[in-house]
Amino acid sequence: MTDRSNEAVERAEHASSVFVSIQTTAFSGATLLAFLLGAHPQIATIGEMNGLIAREDPEVYLCSCGQKIKECDFWRSVEGAMRARGFEFGVARFDMGFGSGGPWLIQQLRTRSFRNHALNAARDALWQAWPGERHRLKALVTRNEAFVESVLAITDKHVFVDTSKDGLRLGALRRFSRFDVRAIHLVRDVRGVVASRLRRNVGVEAGEAARQWTRLHRRHQKTLDSWPEAHRIRIRYEDLCQDVQGTLGHLYRFCGVDPDFRMMDFRSTSHHIVGNAMRLANLSEIRLDERWRSLLTEDQLREVSGIAGGLSRQLGYC
Repeated sequence: MTDRSNEAVERAEHASSVFVSIQTTAFSGATLLAFLLGAHPQIATIGEMNGLIAREDPEVYLCSCGQKIKECDFWRSVEGAMRARGFEFGVARFDMGFGSGGPWLIQQLRTRSFRNHALNAARDALWQAWPGERHRLKALVTRNEAFVESVLAITDKHVFVDTSKDGLRLGALRRFSRFDVRAIHLVRDVRGVVASRLRRNVGVEAGEAARQWTRLHRRHQKTLDSWPEAHRIRIRYEDLCQDVQGTLGHLYRFCGVDPDFRMMDFRSTSHHIVGNAMRLANLSEIRLDERWRSLLTEDQLREVSGIAGGLSRQLGYC
């Protein structure tokens, strides 16, 4: 086969591959959604594509399959597939994050929001116009492409779902990759998110948690509202929990896979997901978590409503 023929095959493989990014906030059900989507025979996911966070010990970290991640056959296959594509890869260090690299100040400028869509867009355009940053972005896109292709080849699937909530990856792959890039905007009631953060004692007060929820979802809205409707969809965590099959049917159509697939037990499918501790939970029944009703005080509810109430109502919450 000629080089030109090889390039044509490579372009066809890219064109047939769909990359779906879940854009949301922490504690909003992204890991649950990854398990549910990953049970479809045409969808692959490893959860958070950025890999293990710094405080995790890769020597004892468990893949969602129950094996130590360094002993997991799936992850060994990914290492081999990446190597065959010309990339060194290890589960201790994925090296695929778009916000890392360079001095701390540079990393902050890449990732921090100016809380203004026009300023953020101008910042992104300037970064991408800078030859050094443009070269770095394209190199990271190539590595990300190789990883996605490796997972899809190993699993014999054509849709890849990423839950790492990385807006930089979403923008870079949409601009520079040949994947069909789509985004799911996953929303959860701000009160549920605030209660989950307080319950886990992550060092954020109710008001600040509500401000962060509002800031992030407004950013997701502004980014995705400019996309073609066929490439973006918004779903609510509460609707997913209360009508699993109906919501998944909408998402299957959005992802371009068989919408009539009926999921029986999402845990019965072999998963290899990294991310939060929910990946190891022995769940077989999906229940709506509304513990915020008893966990948040009246003062906290008023504070959250004063900060996030407008956007919350816009998204369908009372």
